[in-house]
Amino acid sequence: MLEGAKYIKELFYDDEFKPILVEGDHGVGKTSYANRLIAEAYSKDGIKANWSFKDKKDRGYIREYSIFPYHIGFHPKHVLDLWINKIGSIKYRDHVFHWDDAGLWLHSLDFQDPFVKEVGKYMQVVRSDWSAVIFTAISREDISSKIRGLRNAIIVEITKDGKSHKQPNVRTAYAYILRTGWKGRPYKDKLWEERFDSHVPGEYILDKKGKVLKNEGFYGWYKPLRDKYSEMAKERMKRKLDQHPDFGKDKDVKF
Repeated sequence: MLEGAKYIKELFYDDEFKPILVEGDHGVGKTSYANRLIAEAYSKDGIKANWSFKDKKDRGYIREYSIFPYHIGFHPKHVLDLWINKIGSIKYRDHVFHWDDAGLWLHSLDFQDPFVKEVGKYMQVVRSDWSAVIFTAISREDISSKIRGLRNAIIVEITKDGKSHKQPNVRTAYAYILRTGWKGRPYKDKLWEERFDSHVPGEYILDKKGKVLKNEGFYGWYKPLRDKYSEMAKERMKRKLDQHPDFGKDKDVKF
């Protein structure tokens, strides 16, 4: 089990909370690491990762809830819906939630946005619901200071250290708490450092025309959802552009 997953389980059993900010370059494996922490934290036997994404039903009734549809979100409405309408055993305090690409919605430049403010306030009482919330972003500085500035927030840097031709999917996660030392100098208080496989189970393959050729396993479930993120971001930009006092007035601009 990854050290990060062990840490999350300890937070749960010790009745504590920590925000976990996972940062790194585009495509380096931030989401893979966050999702792997979830899969291992919810392992049934403590050994095999739990990548379940479909509820098990019997005669139309849900016999066993899956993990990922209830523990990962991107759009604020979806995230808040999952937080408010918790299901099954997670109606009470639960282990961990992953806010995927949170830097888009909780950006530090939007510190005056009413929603961003309320999320920051919720972090004051979040321990009643979660032992950890993972926020993935290109940089921790992208996340509102009301979240990344929480006392003892955990920062996890994802790099390609350890990658080779024989092991192309190996990544390194370096976790620490940024503390203030002698003469006010900041230093990294290391919590763990571990290598992990950025490849998640499943496949999602398209042909040149965009037709789905193969769709199976966890990645087959997650990839179509992930592909919608950029579309949502572009729609958001379009709305802001239309409302812009200057740019929004320009019509039929062509080059």
